[in-house]
Amino acid sequence: MKKSNSIIAIIGLAIVATAVAFVSCKKETEKALSQKDYTIQQAADVCQIEDINSYLKDFKKKLTESKADEAYNLEDAAWHLASLANLDFCKVNVDYDNVLFDTIEMQVNVTDGVVLLSDLNTAYEQMCKEIQQFKNGFSHNNQNLYFITVSISNDGNAKIELMTTFNCNSKYYWDHTWYFDNDWSAVCSLEQYYSYDSTYYWNTTAARELERLLNLIEHHENDSSNNQIHIYYTPTQSHTFDYTDYNNNDPYHSGFYNESRVFVMRTTSSVLDYIFSFDDMVYCYDSYLGLGYDFINSSLYPNERPVCWKVAADNKHLNYWYFHYHKLKVNYGRLVADNPIGDM
Repeated sequence: MKKSNSIIAIIGLAIVATAVAFVSCKKETEKALSQKDYTIQQAADVCQIEDINSYLKDFKKKLTESKADEAYNLEDAAWHLASLANLDFCKVNVDYDNVLFDTIEMQVNVTDGVVLLSDLNTAYEQMCKEIQQFKNGFSHNNQNLYFITVSISNDGNAKIELMTTFNCNSKYYWDHTWYFDNDWSAVCSLEQYYSYDSTYYWNTTAARELERLLNLIEHHENDSSNNQIHIYYTPTQSHTFDYTDYNNNDPYHSGFYNESRVFVMRTTSSVLDYIFSFDDMVYCYDSYLGLGYDFINSSLYPNERPVCWKVAADNKHLNYWYFHYHKLKVNYGRLVADNPIGDM
């Protein structure tokens, strides 16, 4: 019995010794793992970098070597990623008349609040793939990456903000608009419907498309959320706008013959093969809407609004000249709701 107890005691001591050794070994391992085998690089003082282009190219070469003994704080890591991306993808000496803003998100490996150089290299490779995929989706005329910024949060979430520029095929912006608050609003509104791939001849497709868009504006102004209410118009009047009434009507330069706010071109030929540019489409879109509404500024009818817009192409011969022009006809109506409230 005593011998049995001695054996048990020896086994117990062995177990305790093993446990102590295991715990000691674990602590040594944890201590070894907790020791930083990298040095945090000092923040780059951009003001002190005389040749930023050479600096970035050298850093890119250094990045591919992926030395594990360097690390960067989150702000520095983000700056280097953004600067390299601007070097590789962006160009600012381009013509443009519109901009877009987009954001890409991805994950960056963060260790103890810093990014190791090897992880920074991995992040940049992933970032390049994301940006290239984004560029493959460009759909606007002369779209170009203009500026990129990057931010990295403590959990490694990286937000890549991209500014792209493009052309609307627009030669200029207008100092004055007739219906919209400004030229930017006019352009953005028309872009919802205008196709860059289509050709708009002044007397066919341009006239039809303008007519369609003018009537779409009116359709979207009326609330259709409650279709239980019977809403309708009663006719009031109509008016036709053409260049004969609106010569010298645009002191801000319409670009049409005699500064007319309604499209007109004077030629020596009975045929005009004129294709509307984006400028022409936006100008007529804004000018025709303005004409339609200005006509009833002092209306005697309550709740009178433009209801139906029609754009027709015509021409005439006068004193050796041919005039090719649009006629804009607007039918007006009084908006009425068939409910206890009465007129809207």
